[in-house]
Amino acid sequence: MTTQHVLILGSGAAGAAATRTLASRDDVRVTLVTRTGETPYTRMLIKGIAFGPTPPEMIKLPLPQIEVIADTVLEVDTSAKQVRLTSGAQVSYDALIVATGSMPRSLPADVFGDDAGQGRVTALHSVEDALGIRKLLTGLGRPARVAIYGGGIIAAETASSLQADGHMVTLVSRSSVPGIGAFGAPVAERLAADHAAKVQTRLGRTLQHVDETESGVAITLDDGDPIVADFLLVALGTTPAAPSPWTNGIDVDDHLRAAADHVYAAGGVATHHDEALGAWRIDHWEDAAAQGAHAAQAALHDLGISDDPGTYLPRSPYMAMVYGQMISGVGYTAGTNTYLEAGEEFIVRHETDGMVVGVTGIDAVGTVYQWGQQLHGVQA
Repeated sequence: MTTQHVLILGSGAAGAAATRTLASRDDVRVTLVTRTGETPYTRMLIKGIAFGPTPPEMIKLPLPQIEVIADTVLEVDTSAKQVRLTSGAQVSYDALIVATGSMPRSLPADVFGDDAGQGRVTALHSVEDALGIRKLLTGLGRPARVAIYGGGIIAAETASSLQADGHMVTLVSRSSVPGIGAFGAPVAERLAADHAAKVQTRLGRTLQHVDETESGVAITLDDGDPIVADFLLVALGTTPAAPSPWTNGIDVDDHLRAAADHVYAAGGVATHHDEALGAWRIDHWEDAAAQGAHAAQAALHDLGISDDPGTYLPRSPYMAMVYGQMISGVGYTAGTNTYLEAGEEFIVRHETDGMVVGVTGIDAVGTVYQWGQQLHGVQA
């Protein structure tokens, strides 16, 4: 029997989950391609590096015993079923799973003054980002003045962590209700009140200009209001990070198949299209892992060596500790209709066309997580 070769690009949540799904099989050969010089790590734990004592080696992501090539991908030739790497090497495949993740959405170049690039404007997306933030915080010898631009999970968690550690935080959000797209209105409105009580807020505002120096940043908002900070953390979400020939992520169907034959995409690089939710994208660790496992199963089925895994629907959980409250969610919660459940616990249903597709809550982890397997099959 011919052994099929499954090539996986990317060693984050989706790529690692795909390798774990395939590694124990004797009817496929599995190769994982990582970036040159990269040690796979658990991205959701980088906050412990940025704001705590966690060393980078503590969040190393264990991988099964498979072939690993540390050589950044340059491009994929889907017609020839070959991947070209930075070293010039080419790797052929029978099935390809693209799990190259995402990159942080950055500020427009015209926002910056002439002295950009001083290390005082950062995201919190990688180990390198986290180490840079730690260096800035510990190097001051005093509480830091930190401006955060954004309103989603990263912005809320970061504001909470820094405020708890005694730093002076200014949260700037384009929305007057930060996080409404990520959490839905009921949860986001509660968080907005908490932000206002705990940190300085500039809600419904945008950054117009950023002057960066070796000692800090001077920020001008769209209403002319100035903010002076030791550094600016940009938390505006992510965009897909796909290799050539894809330019803006990879569109996939309900089995995570791309348009090209035997190509699949999972995690932050994938934009989904299905009848239930339309076009959607989720970029958090647990859902990326679930997508990676599903893509691997879909690849096996299309190679004729396993059963059909069926339609992928998001059911994975997430949690975020914000100002001493546990924000939790399952499923798909962006761009949905939201309904606050009656009862003692703060539980919000997220619905599309009358179908419950996600649930969020505050200090109600158990109840929220119980919804996971009921999603996409419960009419409200």
